[in-house]
Amino acid sequence: MLQRFERFFQADRVFLFLVLFRWASLMPALFAMFTGADFNFIPFIVAVLANIVVSIFYRKMNQFVLERPAFLGVDLLFSTFLLANGGGTYNPYYLYALSPLLAGAFFFQLRGALAVSLVFTPLYIVAMTISQQSFDVIVSAAQLTGIWLFPILFAYPSTLLKSVNRANENLADAHRQLEIIHDLTVLLQAAPDLISVQERVLGAVTADLGFAKAVVATVDPAREEIGGWMVYPRDDSFPQVKPLALKSENGEIIKALLARRAFTSAGQPLILDTQLSRWLKQNNWFILPLYLREHPVGILLVEESGLTPERESTLMTVANQAALALGTTILCIDRARRLAVETERNRIARDIHDTVAQSLFGIVYSLDACIAMLPHKADDVRGELIELRSLANNAHDEVRRSIFDLWPSALTIELFMADLSNYVEGCCRPRPFSIIFSNSGDFNSLSSGMRRTVYRMAQEALANAARHSGAGSARLCLTVTDDEVYLVVSDDGKGFDPETALSRSVNREHFGLHGIRERAVALGGECEIVSRPNAGARLMIQLPINGHHHG
Repeated sequence: MLQRFERFFQADRVFLFLVLFRWASLMPALFAMFTGADFNFIPFIVAVLANIVVSIFYRKMNQFVLERPAFLGVDLLFSTFLLANGGGTYNPYYLYALSPLLAGAFFFQLRGALAVSLVFTPLYIVAMTISQQSFDVIVSAAQLTGIWLFPILFAYPSTLLKSVNRANENLADAHRQLEIIHDLTVLLQAAPDLISVQERVLGAVTADLGFAKAVVATVDPAREEIGGWMVYPRDDSFPQVKPLALKSENGEIIKALLARRAFTSAGQPLILDTQLSRWLKQNNWFILPLYLREHPVGILLVEESGLTPERESTLMTVANQAALALGTTILCIDRARRLAVETERNRIARDIHDTVAQSLFGIVYSLDACIAMLPHKADDVRGELIELRSLANNAHDEVRRSIFDLWPSALTIELFMADLSNYVEGCCRPRPFSIIFSNSGDFNSLSSGMRRTVYRMAQEALANAARHSGAGSARLCLTVTDDEVYLVVSDDGKGFDPETALSRSVNREHFGLHGIRERAVALGGECEIVSRPNAGARLMIQLPINGHHHG
């Protein structure tokens, strides 16, 4: 019901209603014409002609009154003329004289009602004075009251409906925002790549929100650069822009992005790139940094002509949705790139380990066998073979270092055991040597650095057992608790004197027994070696997870 009432009181329909009121208000004059002998026909004919003109041109006059409210003064003077020539207090044109008062109330609410009533009151008194006919004080007082009362009463629903219209406009704007965001979300979900997402964002800002021009650029989080500049509508004069580092000295745009601050350009240079800065200076821009949580994902520039607070609010809402879409796409691309690099590193490490490293292991121990079989008189051959073995050992060490530089961070317990088995198998060729594994706790919960350290220690301990113990197998027990890691490697071989072995290992390769103990102590842990000749050996390592020892 309110919506129908509201539609009726739209400006165009109100003026049509006032036109009909003008015609209806001539009914008392028409009645007086047929009943009164001294009826003055001139005011009636003038009023009819005026109504005809208003009826024909009511749309233009409606717009004219809205643009120039002072035009109502002409209508008030015309009403004064009718009252002055209409017969004193009992005037048949009184209702007709109210039409400009109602127009002022309808179109300009309470302020208009008070203004026209204030202006018309002295005009009414002047008209009554000019008429010099019957004058009734009570009737005149009632008519003066009506001059104030009717406009004020009609001003109230006009004010109320104006508020309703404003509320409906706000609801319509909110509904439009939701529709734009919904359409943008659907389009962005279907966008196959970052360029398509950028095109969708620019289309939403220009086609949907009605801005004349927009520019968007995206952030590369891996390189910490901004690039991928794109403009819509397409402009052949838009320059090709190289990526720029995210540093404040590269221009006001990047400074605003880093400070997470929106601003309006005022003709100042915006970017360090000369061509882009010259192109941007052709317009004034409203510049919005785009963030996904705390991560900058891009920048949006909108040509600011016609930017109102309401449109700015809508633009901010769309920009937030655009930042979510751009950020999600950029993070997916960055994650895929990192995964590809990690996969390739893993493949290279595996290839080296399974081919070159194993070949070098075989070379080293085959050369050892050749040296042992040579007769004593072949000193020259022995020397060459010894030198060749040294070179192979050096190559072997280089490969090991390369493997650990490339080793993926996701070293699982399965990879840990499989790689140690392969490594020890290469160390002992052709003699068989096996490892008996046991583990408890969550090895995968350790940091990548801790997992790698435990692997290196276990590798060296097993290599020592395989090469020097004379046993056919060794046991490795790995225990991970909330606070510490325990690694125990034991064998039932020929054993050794720990003090003698530790003093010798000082000058051996880095991860000898002495190196294992030093690494454990440096990490806040402990390393204990239990062995004696002909009684096997046991290496026990205890490492704190959080960098300090728990007693």
